Amino acid sequence: TTSTQLLNSLTRSPKSVIRLITCLIRISYYHKMLHRRIFLAGSWLILSAQAFTTLNNNIHQTVSKIQPPNSNILYSSQKDNDYDNFPNPVENTESLSFPLLLMNRRQWFLQSAAAATMVPTASAVAADSTYDLVIPQSTLLADLSTAPVRHVVITGANSGVGLAGAKLLTAAGHVVTCACRTQAKADVAAQLCNDYAAAANGKEGKAVGAECNLASMASIRNLASSLNKGSKVDTLVCNAGLAHGQNDKTVYRTDDGFEETIGVNHLGHFLLANLLAPTLASADKGRLVITASPVHDPQSGGGDVGEPATLGALQGMEQGKSFEMVDGAPYNADKAYKDSKLCNILFMEEAARRFDGKFTVNAFSPGLIADPNGFFRYQNPQFASVFNKITKVTGVAETNEFGGAALSYLAVSPKMEGQTGGWYDSVPPGKHQLAKHLPSVEAQNVEEQRTLWKLSEGLVGVKS
Repeated sequence: TTSTQLLNSLTRSPKSVIRLITCLIRISYYHKMLHRRIFLAGSWLILSAQAFTTLNNNIHQTVSKIQPPNSNILYSSQKDNDYDNFPNPVENTESLSFPLLLMNRRQWFLQSAAAATMVPTASAVAADSTYDLVIPQSTLLADLSTAPVRHVVITGANSGVGLAGAKLLTAAGHVVTCACRTQAKADVAAQLCNDYAAAANGKEGKAVGAECNLASMASIRNLASSLNKGSKVDTLVCNAGLAHGQNDKTVYRTDDGFEETIGVNHLGHFLLANLLAPTLASADKGRLVITASPVHDPQSGGGDVGEPATLGALQGMEQGKSFEMVDGAPYNADKAYKDSKLCNILFMEEAARRFDGKFTVNAFSPGLIADPNGFFRYQNPQFASVFNKITKVTGVAETNEFGGAALSYLAVSPKMEGQTGGWYDSVPPGKHQLAKHLPSVEAQNVEEQRTLWKLSEGLVGVKS
C-alpha cells in the first residue's frame, strides 16, 4: 500500500511521469557505480506497486502477442525497432502484457516501469479545463487536401517533423519549398516528397529544394532574396532546430559568431521571418508558423528537469554576438536549448502583435519525439536510445507523423484563418492532439518580448 501511494504520488500527471523517467535515466548514467542498485530498487518498487493492477487489467491474455525486448537495451547505442509496434499503454491499457519469466533484470526494470506508469498516465489525461481548444489528430488531417493550394516554405524539411509535414502537404496538392542546410539535402527531401505524393494517389503537388543554412546569415539572405523574387509565399514554417548534448561544454558558433543553439533556433529564424515579412503580408491570408517546445516552461514535464529556461534581463545579448547564454551566464547546453524555445515563444507573441492585420503568427509543439537518429542525435547515444524506448512504452511519445500533421494543419487549414498569437501544445503527452493554452509566465512578459525583438534586430541587422 505504501509503495502504491508513493508511486501514484510520483506519477500523478504526465509531466511527473516524464520527470521521473528522465531523472532515473540521468542518475543511472552519470552515477555509474550506483546504476545497478537504482534500477533494481526502482524495479522492485514499481513491480510491487503495480503487480495487482497489472493482473486485474487481464494483460496476461495477450502475452503471446508481444516479444521481449533486446536484452542489451539499457546499454546499447544501436538503433533497433523492438517497440515500433508496441501497443500504446495509454490508449490500450488492456492489451499490454509482460512475460516476466522471460526477462533478465534490465528488461524487468524497463517493462515494470511501463506497467507502473501506464495506469497513472492514463488516469491523468482527462480533459483540462485550462485548454482553450483541443484538436485531435483526425481533425488535423481532415481538410488537408481540400484547403486552398498554398506555397509553404519549411525549414529543416529533410528529416523528422519537417519532412513528415512536407510529404503530407505535397501529397495534398500544395507547393512546398524544402529549405535545408545544404542544397543536396534539400534536393533529396524534395524528391522524397514528390515520390510520396505520387504514391499516395491524391492531389499531387510539387516540392522543390532550396539551401538555407540557419547558421549563416548570408545563406538565409540568399534564400529570402530568391523567394521574394519568385512565386508568392503563403506560409513560412520555422521548424529547423538543434540541441547539443546536455553535458557538452564546447560553445559552438555559427558562421557569424553566435552561440549555435540560439543562433540557429532563434536568430536564424528571426532573420528569415523578417526578410520574408513583406511577401507574407502580400499573400492571401499569409501565415508564420514556429515549431517550439513545452520545455520553454519551467512548469512542464521536461522544463523542470535540470536548469530551467529563463532569459533573465538578457544581459548576454546586450553584450553583443560573443555571448554564451542569453542571460549572461556561462554556457549550459541543456539550458541553451530551453532558452532558445523560450525565445521562439517570445518571438511569436511579439510578431503576432507587430504583424497583426498583415499575416497570422502561431507556435506549436510536435510532442516528445526522442529519435536517437533524429533530433536527439547530439545527445549521449545510450541516453537517447533508452529514453526513446521508455517514452514509447509509457505512452508519452509522439511520432513524426503526428508532428507533421500538426505542422500541416497550422500551415494550410482554413480553420486557422484569422487565428494568431496562439500556443498549440501537444498535451497531454502521447494523446495525439494539439491543445491551445497559455505559454509560460515569462513567455507572456510583453516587455521581455519587445526587448528580445529589439536586441535580435541589432544582432542580425534588420529593422521591422
